[in-house]
Amino acid sequence: MHEWVQIFIDVLIVGMAAVLIVFTLLLFILHIISTSNRIRVERIKRWIMRILSVNQDLEYRREQIYHLIKQDSEIKTLRDIRGIRSGRGTIALSMVVADVTPEQREQLRGIILHDEWYAAHVHKKLRSGNSAQVGVFTKLIADLKLTGFEDEVFENLYRFMSLADLQEISMLALFMCGCEDRLLTLFADKSFRIILSFRQLQEVFDNYSGDRERLFHELLGLDCDVYVTRVCIRGVGAEGLYDMCPKIEPYLSSGNVNVMIETIRSLGKLRYRPAADVIRERTKHEVWSVRSTAVTALFEICPDDCYEELLSCLCDREWWVRFHAAEALSEIRGHESLIADVKALGDRFAYEMMNYMLERKRLLSTEVPA
Repeated sequence: MHEWVQIFIDVLIVGMAAVLIVFTLLLFILHIISTSNRIRVERIKRWIMRILSVNQDLEYRREQIYHLIKQDSEIKTLRDIRGIRSGRGTIALSMVVADVTPEQREQLRGIILHDEWYAAHVHKKLRSGNSAQVGVFTKLIADLKLTGFEDEVFENLYRFMSLADLQEISMLALFMCGCEDRLLTLFADKSFRIILSFRQLQEVFDNYSGDRERLFHELLGLDCDVYVTRVCIRGVGAEGLYDMCPKIEPYLSSGNVNVMIETIRSLGKLRYRPAADVIRERTKHEVWSVRSTAVTALFEICPDDCYEELLSCLCDREWWVRFHAAEALSEIRGHESLIADVKALGDRFAYEMMNYMLERKRLLSTEVPA
């Protein structure tokens, strides 16, 4: 009897263990099914949100691109990012480029340049007739300084010549990639029409990644658009390129007033003494803006030999000419009789301007108590 009881207990234990194992497996399977369902539901939810919201879609692609930059990410190539070749994917790529560090930007540049699959897509989009898409991909080229796409960018400057935004971003791409030959060909072509403002063109020039002095020298040797000439002359002064002064000096006699003003200003900044006599004559020019610029430049070039010219310009009929003359006179040393000389001019406006400038200088030099 005792043996039968023992057998019954053993069978019961084995049975209960089997049932426990079965239920444990069932719970494990249910957990896997539940988890997979949640993941699937989450994926569907994200997919729907991306369809309904442009911002959500851009944010998703940005996250994927950031994962690509990470060394230990499961995303190894651009091909692994769904939708990266779409317009939104390119915008997301540009957004990431604007946020990452220079090292990460260089890493992303290398990834794109070595990915033939994506590069072929960029070439295709640059040749399309959709100006919006062309602009997006051209901006990406400019942001990352991507080389190898110069032909399409150059051709698009002619295909979309009437679109200012596309002209600006296409020029910017060529400048940032340092495409000197392309730029020289473009600006030497009389059929090409620049529709950017002077300030826009100047900002584009500021992003040139090549030898700026050589670019200025070559462009000034061509018969370029007036805006290009002005930007180069201004760049000579801003960059401190003293050796190029003889190159821009002939523009002191330019028939374009704005070109003449830029030349006077740059030569003044560089204190180019050989141009002093011509600039001295420009203080008597019929255009007041030329006279105003020449007054400051003459003082910068030869502060010890311009006293009489400055006194004469102090009596000019234009306020700005008088202002700059008084400003220069207030900086000249060794003329204790300045006020007496101004009074001797017999010009009330000259006297008021000189007094105003001396008082202004005094107030600016006075320390403000803490």
